[in-house]
Amino acid sequence: MLTSKRTFSGAEEFSYNLKNLKRATVVGETTGGGAHPGGGVRVGEHFMMFVPRGRAISPVTKTNWEGTGVKPDVEVPAEQALTVAHVAALKKSLPTLPNPQMKAAVQSLIDQMEKELGVMKTGKK
Repeated sequence: MLTSKRTFSGAEEFSYNLKNLKRATVVGETTGGGAHPGGGVRVGEHFMMFVPRGRAISPVTKTNWEGTGVKPDVEVPAEQALTVAHVAALKKSLPTLPNPQMKAAVQSLIDQMEKELGVMKTGKK
C-alpha cells in the first residue's frame, strides 16, 4: 500500500486497518492524520469551524490515527514509494521462481531499479 503526506481520511482508514491487521505493507510517507469525521458549522456571518461528529476506533489498536497519521512500515519519499514497493515484491518472488532464466531476469530488473533508486536519493547518475 502506497501513502503520502496527502493521504487523508478514508484512504488513511484503509491503510491503518490493513497495516494493523497485517494484511498489507505500507510504503511511503506518514499520512495526514484525519480520523474524525465531521463537517463545517457556521459560527458567525464570516466564520465556520470544523466540528468532529464521530471517532473511528480500531478494535486492534483501541485508538486511531487522528493528528498522528499512519506511519508506514517502509518510510520513503512518496515519489520513491512505488519503486521501493516494486523492488520488495520482486525480491519476495525470487525464491519461488523455478526457471533460472526468469530468476536472472528478475534479479537484473531488481538491480536496475535499485540503481535508479540510488540516483533518486543522490540526484547523481
